[in-house]
Amino acid sequence: MKKKIAIISAVLVVTLALTALLVACNSYKWDSIGMGDGRAEVESNGGYAVKQGKYIYYINGFDGSDADNTWGVPVKQAILRSEVKEEGGKWVIDNKTTKVVVPKTVLYNSSVTDGGIAVFGDWIYYLTPNYDKDKNGVASTTKADFMRTRTDGALTQKIKTIDSRDVRYLFTPTRILYVTGTTLNYVDFSGMKTNKSIDNGKGATSGVLAENISGNVLWKMGHDTVYYVKTVTGANAYKNYNEICSIKIDGSDEKVIATEGTFLDEGEKPEDKVQKVFTYTLVDLLVENGEAVLYYTKSHTEGETKTDGSFCSKASSFRASEYSLSTTAVTSLWPIGYEKGALVSINSNLYMIKKDAVGIKDKLIVKGTPSVCYIDEGTSTVYYTTSSVTGLASCSFDLDAPDNQSIIFGEAIKTDWLKLDFIGSNLFFFATDDDNYMHFIDVKSPIYQLKDEDGEDLKTAYVGLEREEDSEEEAA
Repeated sequence: MKKKIAIISAVLVVTLALTALLVACNSYKWDSIGMGDGRAEVESNGGYAVKQGKYIYYINGFDGSDADNTWGVPVKQAILRSEVKEEGGKWVIDNKTTKVVVPKTVLYNSSVTDGGIAVFGDWIYYLTPNYDKDKNGVASTTKADFMRTRTDGALTQKIKTIDSRDVRYLFTPTRILYVTGTTLNYVDFSGMKTNKSIDNGKGATSGVLAENISGNVLWKMGHDTVYYVKTVTGANAYKNYNEICSIKIDGSDEKVIATEGTFLDEGEKPEDKVQKVFTYTLVDLLVENGEAVLYYTKSHTEGETKTDGSFCSKASSFRASEYSLSTTAVTSLWPIGYEKGALVSINSNLYMIKKDAVGIKDKLIVKGTPSVCYIDEGTSTVYYTTSSVTGLASCSFDLDAPDNQSIIFGEAIKTDWLKLDFIGSNLFFFATDDDNYMHFIDVKSPIYQLKDEDGEDLKTAYVGLEREEDSEEEAA
């Protein structure tokens, strides 16, 4: 029998079977598990796990795309709720309190790194694959449903069905934003009733927030503005520039932040100063003390396209605040701060580059194709995964600190879905050597007062519910 790292594992068998019998009467029938803390502070919306008050809501592991997404059937990759408390400065999640709150599969897409689940007030928001059949009885392979379920599981509403599963999306308290092709779309659900289950999106409205988008759309949970690059159309379509724009989530206050003449001085003409007319590519966004800081690359056309490098600027004072991070166009970048710069991946290594850096890079941080998953600015520590380490490692990016690397834990992590998710310093992740079930660990204090079956200290703790078939295999 394989070793399982677990606090307490629980199994749902009878409940799910009974619920399946009730589905015919109500497509979203589910016994109430008790309301959550609707007025409590929410931490870490968007991702694998969300904390609201004393509860953690999380995706129960990874199971891929299961064609049977009937309400009441999924357990693994469904949304669970557990109670959390603090003991001795550490979180303890008691699986005896764990219950399925959303018996639907959260949509998996290996090319989408943001999205996940969110909690606002009394509702949990998620995107789930739609397998509705057409008139010929063929199930959809492309559609998906934006949905929400009340935190007690008793009410569920389908907000909108979309025709693509390959979408980036953002949940807000009143709207969902999502990108399809070159269009930024919205669904406004503020008009939906909240006292009954809804299967047809009644009360929700939808539309287009921005069109002719090129490359990334940048947003941050809790920030009210979205940033994007707009392709120039019409009479100026032949020109070699594009525009950085912004718009508020509610559709108001649309602005052009950078355009053809942004870096031209008075009296200069764009055709005479082509080296000052740019094509931009947005890379990342940092919201620092309420101020949006943009990280981007730019190039210009002077007979041929020439790369100008990577830059950082404040959205509110774009030209005046811009500085160069690198003469190379860097697309793998993790912001630290406007003054502090960023961590960047160059030639498969991790470097720190900052505002006053000379040349392409300042300090080599990590060798070996690292992927940053958490930055603790207070201690100048970066936590990352890398091809040379199984599990999670950390090191300091302080310029005066000696080179170092610490292994936090050695369990293999699933990294080809959402960004690794932190609530405070607690990392939630799927452990691939434990059948992709959810685990968590406090990266600042990783040893738990728990023992495995051989008496060894545990570093990560299992949390969630096992599938019925897994439990039967264990029993055998």
